[in-house]
Amino acid sequence: MKLSKIILLSVMIMSITACSIMKKSNKSVTPAATSRQSTTDVPGTAPAAKSTDGVFAPGNDELNAIQVKYKDVTLQTLNDGYTLFTGVCTNCHGTMNIYKRPETAWSSIIDEMAPKAKITNAQKDALYMYVLAIKATEHK
Repeated sequence: MKLSKIILLSVMIMSITACSIMKKSNKSVTPAATSRQSTTDVPGTAPAAKSTDGVFAPGNDELNAIQVKYKDVTLQTLNDGYTLFTGVCTNCHGTMNIYKRPETAWSSIIDEMAPKAKITNAQKDALYMYVLAIKATEHK
């Protein structure tokens, strides 16, 4: 009889513990708390995580920064540039730190590499706008 009381007590403790754990894991979590990847800065979500090397998906901060100088740039253009940078550029060079090179150097770097990467003038422009947008939002 004593053993059955101990078993019953143990089962009750485990049930209470399990319920407590389930309640904690089932609490509703807002998208802002779970999403660290947003290329468009959708309201209610956290902004994209910004890496220390400047290689991250652009959002509204980058778009607004580049539009100060280039008013016709769109978020789609910046995303196209990001895709190129993380595709053809990093395929050959690995991830390059955008912040390490001055803005003035990027034009000649992209001009020099474009024929080797076999990218069009429109792609080259998107890549350049992406890099400038990232540089424009750099926190020094």
